[in-house]
Amino acid sequence: MDSETSGPSTTRFDTSLLTPPFSYTIPEPAELTAEQHTRLNEVIAHFSKDAFELPVKEGDTEHKSGLTEREFMFLSRETFLRFITATKGDVSEAIKRIEACIVWRRTVKIEDVQAMADDCEPESRTGKNLTMGFSPQCRPIMYFFPNRNTTPLEQRRIVHPLFLIERARDLMPAGVSNVVVIFNFAGKRQGPPSSVSVSLSDLLSRSRKPFFDTCSSHNQNARQLLYILAQHYPETLSLSFFQDLPWIVKGFINLMWPFVDPNTRKKDVEASQLLKECGGDLNIPYEHDSYWKPMVDVCLDIRQKQEETFRALGPPRVGVEEQLWRRAHGSMPPSGDVNTGT
Repeated sequence: MDSETSGPSTTRFDTSLLTPPFSYTIPEPAELTAEQHTRLNEVIAHFSKDAFELPVKEGDTEHKSGLTEREFMFLSRETFLRFITATKGDVSEAIKRIEACIVWRRTVKIEDVQAMADDCEPESRTGKNLTMGFSPQCRPIMYFFPNRNTTPLEQRRIVHPLFLIERARDLMPAGVSNVVVIFNFAGKRQGPPSSVSVSLSDLLSRSRKPFFDTCSSHNQNARQLLYILAQHYPETLSLSFFQDLPWIVKGFINLMWPFVDPNTRKKDVEASQLLKECGGDLNIPYEHDSYWKPMVDVCLDIRQKQEETFRALGPPRVGVEEQLWRRAHGSMPPSGDVNTGT
C-alpha cells in the first residue's frame, strides 16, 4: 500500500502501541486527607472480614463464595477510592456499590479473558472499538467508531466495549487508573444505527434496574452501557472526545457532558499516539488478524505477570496499592516490527 507523500505513512499495528512512550510521565497522586484515610480504612475493614463471601451471581442469594485472587487484586486501594469519590464519601453506599460490582463481574465472568475474547471477536472484525496508544499522562486511549458497526441490531450486545475497557485496564502502568475515550462518528455508516446514535429521549429515559440480560434492543443496549459505566466503572473515563457528531447525538452529549471538548489537543493526546482518522499521525488501517490476537496475548501476558507479582506480596488481601503489582512505566510488552508502506 503506497504511503501519502504529504501525510503519515501507512503502517501495520505494532504492540509497542500497547505501552506508553518512555518520555511520558505519570502524575503524582494527590495526598489523602485524614477524613479520606478514615473512609478508606472503613471500606478496607469491611472487605477484610473473616469468611467474607458474596453471591456467585446476580439473582442467586443461596450460593456464595469468598474472594478469588483476581477479586483481591481488583479490590485495590485505588478501586476503593474511586467508589468513595463516586459516592461523595458515603462509606455505606460505596460498600454497597463495590459488592454489587463484584457480583456483576462474577455474573458476566469478566475475569475469563480468553472466553470473553472468543465471544466478542466476531463483532470486532470491523475495528468498531479499539484500544491503542496513550495520553502524555500514560492513560490508555480507547476508540469507538459507531459507523463501523455492522452487527445486526438484534444481535448486538454490550460485551464488546466492556471487553475493551477491561483490556485498557490491563494496559495501565502503575499509577494510572483511568482511560481517554474518543468517539468518532466520521465515515459512511456500515450498518444500522449504533447504540451510541439512538434517540435522545430513549437515552435520557434509561432505567436503574439490573442489566446485562438477553434483550438485544439497541436502545436498551445503550442504556445498559451507560448504567454499567456509571455503576461499575466510576472515575474510569478521564477524558471523552466526540468527533463528527450527528446533531441528535450532539444534543445528548451537550446535556450529559456539557464540558466535553470536541477536539483532541496536544496536551491531551499527541499526534504520534493518535489515529489519523481522529486527527493524529497513526495511519493504521484496521486489520483484524494483525490487531486482535496480538492485543489479547499482550494483555494475557501482562495479567500473568501481575498475578505473579501479587502472589509475591504474601497472603492475598484487599486494599493493596496497584503500583505494587502493576507493570512499572517503561516495561515493554512483546513487540514486533512496524511495517511501513513505501
